[in-house]
Parts: sequence; C-alpha cells; structure tokens
Amino acid sequence: MRFLHLADLHIGKALHKQNLLEDQRYILQQILEIARTHQIDAVLIAGDVYQRNAPSADAMTLFSDFLSAIAEMHLPCYLISGNHDSAERVAYLSEIAARSGIRIAGAGAPGVRSYETEDAYGKLTVHLMPFTAPLPVRQQYPEEAEQIRSYDDAIRVLLSHHPVPDDGGRHIMVAHQFLTGGAVCDSEELAIGGLDNISADLFDGYDYVALGHLHGPQQVSRPTIRYAGSPLKYSFSEVHQHKSVTIADVREKGNVVIETVPLAPLHEMQELTGSLDKLMQHEQTEDYIHVILTDGNPPADAVRMLRTVFPNLLQMTVQNTRIRTDFTPGEQTLPERTDFASMLSDFYAAQNQGAAPTEKQMEIVRELLEKLDKEAGAL
Repeated sequence: MRFLHLADLHIGKALHKQNLLEDQRYILQQILEIARTHQIDAVLIAGDVYQRNAPSADAMTLFSDFLSAIAEMHLPCYLISGNHDSAERVAYLSEIAARSGIRIAGAGAPGVRSYETEDAYGKLTVHLMPFTAPLPVRQQYPEEAEQIRSYDDAIRVLLSHHPVPDDGGRHIMVAHQFLTGGAVCDSEELAIGGLDNISADLFDGYDYVALGHLHGPQQVSRPTIRYAGSPLKYSFSEVHQHKSVTIADVREKGNVVIETVPLAPLHEMQELTGSLDKLMQHEQTEDYIHVILTDGNPPADAVRMLRTVFPNLLQMTVQNTRIRTDFTPGEQTLPERTDFASMLSDFYAAQNQGAAPTEKQMEIVRELLEKLDKEAGAL
C-alpha cells in the first residue's frame, strides 16, 4: 500500500505579516496532483492542519476543499490533530467524514485509534495518536500519574495501554510529537527546555511511523520513522531546506520503500546579504526575501528602496561590526536530551552547597513548565 505522508500544513499562517493562504492553496493543489500521478492508495496527515486553534473561515474552507478532493479520488485519509490544532475543530463532523473514507482522531481522551484495511499483502492497521501532553495522560490514567513526569513518560504509559499487536501484520503509526535527536528550526513551537522530547524506541514494532511536528523532512533513528516536514518554508531558518512530501510504499512485512517527491512553492524564499548599492543592482524577483544589509548606517528609506527590487521583502536586518558579526541561517540539532528540569536541579544544587531540590519542588517545576508550554501553544 502506497501512503502519501504529509504534515504541518499550518493553514492560515502568516510570515512576517504576509498572508500565505494563496501559497498554501497552490501547494495543496500540487500535493493533490502528486496523489493522482504517483499511484497513491491512502493519505496520512500527521497533525498541525491549522496554524491556530481558532482558524479563520477561509483557512477552514481551504482545508475542507482539500479533503473533499481527496475523497473524490476515493483515497482513504487518516488525520490527527497536532499541538497547534483545536482537537475539537479538527474532529468536527468526523462521523460524516468517515463515510467518505476520512478517519479523524482529534477530540476525546488521550489514546490510539486503530483502523484495519487490506491490500495485496494482507492485513494492515493504521494507528492514530493525536498530539498529547503529560497532564491529560495523568488524568486518563490516575493510577499511573506518579510515574508520569515527562512527555516521554506520558507517551510510554499511553502506548503501554495500546501496544502494537504481535500478530504478524503490518502496523502504521501516525503521531505528532518531538522525537529526541530531530533537527529543529525557528518556525516550530517546542516546549521550554526540550521537555517535550520522547524516545524513538517508543515506536519499536511499527513498520512505518508517520510523524508531524518538525518542519524539516528527516528520519529519526531509522528510515521508517520519518517526519514529512512542512510543505512550505515557514521561517527564514528554513531557507536552505528542500520541501517535499513522503511516499511510504508498505509492501510485505519488513519491506517499506521510502520516496520523497519535491514540492515547488508559489514563492521561493531567499536571504540576501550585501550593501544597499549592491542589492539594488539585483535582478527583480517575486521571492519572499530577507535582506541582511552590511552598510554601517543605511538610509531611513532603505526598505522602500529595496522593495522596488524585492516587492516581497518581508524582513530587513543590519549586519556590521558594531551591531552583528556573525549570522548562520538554517537548522540546529538538539543534543540527545535537553532537560530543563535537570538543568534547574543542577543549578539549585550549585547554589545550595550541593543539596538537591526535593521531589515536591521538582514536581512543582515540572507542572509549571508544562503549564507554560500549554499556554504558549494557545497563543
């Protein structure tokens, strides 16, 4: 079965106040064409459908049209909510959508929903796990709340109640979480101190893991644990990324062939560095532009001047020896484990003659960090 895996659509997002809805409409049409021309059997959408948990009517209409087009092609679609989504809005009308082969997991208690299907190789099960955090899992399983101190703990407990069946069949997981070791960029919303990291080994036993949350297309731990990445560049830190959708061709047990299909945006993205005089000689372009000026004292109307060459100039910064000496765009990779709570514990001990904070104090810290992370996600 050939799955088209995509994620992090972020419909309704703006880039430096530039509305991207037409860019998103353009790229979604391109994805539909890929589905038509690459013998796709089903579509996996791994969360963050919308940019905000209260999307605009235009954003909801665009996504509704996209799902309708998938249904018209008679392609099953498996969809989960991400951390940016309102689970209730994503799951709205899910019963009606199911009649068109669209399976949505969003609202409700934390858990995993499973759907069986068949192809030429036999039975195949798609498992849907919407984004979740420790607090809802503690509430769902109060008898295990004491051992849930992190996202990793929460997902481990959750999956222990929904283990992958040892039935010789093929099993696909669709999830929206941050796996330790993934490469990140500025447009993603990550928890303070990396507290939302989870281990890739939680997904041992699945034949393919279709992930959302990180915007760069990449594998984590093994080729079949994969982030599709966002279909568009959503920050200038992504300027060097090559956006794509992933096709996972799940054949007999243990045989999954991965293919990426590149996407071509309506507007490309560029970062250009140089003096104002040099940049004014640049060929005119409709790309989304970030200009880094090297002039010591650029004129007050530099933006107006630059927009005669770059009508889609979205950001301008000034780089010189007095203001900024180094600028490296692109991705950064988090270390294997960035645990803010542990760092705070070490700091506390250093300030208190080696005495570690009490478990009660650390529990308060973890709850506060989780609350801050949840509040940040609602903005």
